[in-house]
Amino acid sequence: MKLTKTILTIAALIVLIVFDLLLWINAYVDGKYLIEPYMNNQIEETYYMWVESLSIAMFVNLGIVIVLLITMLYRKKRNKEDKEPNKQ
Repeated sequence: MKLTKTILTIAALIVLIVFDLLLWINAYVDGKYLIEPYMNNQIEETYYMWVESLSIAMFVNLGIVIVLLITMLYRKKRNKEDKEPNKQ
């Protein structure tokens, strides 16, 4: 993979991480100001349970993307080294 593609891929991944974190924080802030004022414990517990489960799924998905990206970059680097003749 060319250096520019690698840099763009890592930059896109960083943007994705920031976007995911902002979505996660926004969900908790919405719960704090939209759900909690009604003082209904059942709705509040259900809301936070859903937010936590979706957050775990989102972060597991993000972890898988990071692992796949690292694997792809390592494989491309290894293939490039295998194709070059050994200089001695």
